[in-house]
Amino acid sequence: MYPSDPTTGVAIESASSDEDSGADRSVSTSSSYALELAKAAPPAPAAAPAPAPPRRAPSPPSPQSAAAGPASPPASPAPPPPAAPAAPSGATPPPSPQATAATNAAPAPLLVYTAQIAMAVFEVGASLGKVEELARELGGFLARRDDRTITIRVPAARFDEALKRLDGLGDILQRNVVAEDVTEEFLDLGIRIRNARAVRDRLEKLLEKAAKVEESIQLERELARVSSELERLEGRLKYLRDRVAFSTLTVSFQPRSTETITPSGPRLPIDWLNELGLSRLLNL
Repeated sequence: MYPSDPTTGVAIESASSDEDSGADRSVSTSSSYALELAKAAPPAPAAAPAPAPPRRAPSPPSPQSAAAGPASPPASPAPPPPAAPAAPSGATPPPSPQATAATNAAPAPLLVYTAQIAMAVFEVGASLGKVEELARELGGFLARRDDRTITIRVPAARFDEALKRLDGLGDILQRNVVAEDVTEEFLDLGIRIRNARAVRDRLEKLLEKAAKVEESIQLERELARVSSELERLEGRLKYLRDRVAFSTLTVSFQPRSTETITPSGPRLPIDWLNELGLSRLLNL
């Protein structure tokens, strides 16, 4: 049993209970007010997502890793380039670069120029000397000379010049100029010479390894034949080169007559009167 207040006579327990009830009501009121404020306030904005971290550039491989080989599988190969469009039916395909290069590299034709000229002159000896001097002036030389004919060789690049200068020596009776194409023969000789040299080299090696006398004799005989053929081919090739480099001109001179023709007078019916002449008979 609780004591009572002497002045009021009210039990102390009742006052304490009232105080506790008032405190509870204030706390309850404060909680309700805070809840209402929370509902009335606008919702806070959602936080933005954090940005992704920047991508780091791949660091160069160290010497040890490079020596050990790639750590990751190699990248896939690049796709092949698109195929060229097909040529229309019936159209001629364009030439390939190899064919164009072969055409551009085709050798120039090898031509051998020769000329034979017949001329009429007053002085054959002097004309022969002029032709020989002309050959030296053009960088050529004398090949042959006799009483009325002379043959000279001049560089092929000055062949036309030699013809023009010879025209001024006298009257042209006949002139024959020939240009012979020896390109095919020249190329064929080059191929045959290379093959003959290869055969000769093989025979020489076989001769060094021959163990029997009969085998050595046969190899020496074949080697002599191949060497002779090789010398013949090389001589022919040298001859063609010389003819291409220097053109040949042959000039024949015929003396021009210097006698004057006297007009003939009237002929008499008697021979001995013709011997006397009409002028002497008129003076008798």
